[in-house]
This record gives sequence, C-alpha cells and structure tokens, in this order.
Amino acid sequence: MRKPRKATRRVLAVLLAVTALASGGATAFPATTAMAASATASAATDVDPFHYPWRGDNPRHTDGHGYYRASCVSFAAWAIRSDSLPRSASPDFLGDARAWKAPRTTTTSPRVGDVAQWAAHHAGAGPQGHVAYVTAVHKDGTVQVHEYNWRGSFNNHQPNRLNVRTIPVSEPTRYLRF
Repeated sequence: MRKPRKATRRVLAVLLAVTALASGGATAFPATTAMAASATASAATDVDPFHYPWRGDNPRHTDGHGYYRASCVSFAAWAIRSDSLPRSASPDFLGDARAWKAPRTTTTSPRVGDVAQWAAHHAGAGPQGHVAYVTAVHKDGTVQVHEYNWRGSFNNHQPNRLNVRTIPVSEPTRYLRF
C-alpha cells in the first residue's frame, strides 16, 4: 500500500482534529502497530505518537506551548495534553527537560502516563536533560517510553525523531506525575 503524501496526511490530521472537536473529543483515532503493542502491557492511555502534530517539522520553530517542535519536551507535553488522564498540573512552558520539577509529584515508581526525566548528563542525556512519556510498565522492571530527540544506535543517532524504547525503571533520574 502506498503511503499518503505529506499534504494528504496533514489534511487528514486536520479533519480528524475537527471531527474530535465537533464530537466533544470523543472520536476514537485508529490505533497504530506501536500503540497496539504497548496496549497489551497497559491500556490506560489513548496517546498515539503518530498523531503528534509536529512530527518531521522544523525544530527551529516553536509549538505554541513553550517548546521547540520535535523536541523531547514538546512531545512529552503534547502526550500529557492528549492522553485523557486526569491531571493536576499543566506541562506547558516549563523550560528545558532538566527544569521540569515541582510542584509536580516526583516518584521512582512509574505509572503509565508519567514522564520519565533524566537530569543533565545522566545516562546519556545531554546538558539540557531529557524527558519521555511512559506508555507501559512491565513486571520485569522495565518501562516502555515514547520520546523525541534521543540519539542512539537504535535510530542511527538521528535527532528529532520518534523513538519507542524499553528501558530499566532505574535508568531515568525520576518520574513526574502531572
């Protein structure tokens, strides 16, 4: 099957967004293979990373929520706004990943919908730190995260790309609950 052109995908995304707004946000978006796989571990979130609106965009532009497009913080904030879980704090305009701190609840025991946070220079993070959205928590002591802008051998060290990784629970510095 041929992939739709970029313009066609954008038109479809706009139509889906308009349909969701018209129906009070209750429209069910089609699941992707990545989300179907993570749903087997936990079905507590409706976030489909392929609906991230700034996928493939120029990272030199801002997303309107205080972040550069296709950055880890932009993606994590979008995921929190999109997951339909009850939240007590906004993820917008918090600064670099290393600056995401209280008043959000911090923990070392993650749940689906939390944000994994790496301190600056911790476990491969750069000087700005890193954040990722937790999509599954496994009984074997690992979590699955969706993230942008983490360079590694699994993505040929390419920036500004979606990554889905399963990592030890202990790898991030902490987990933030919004």
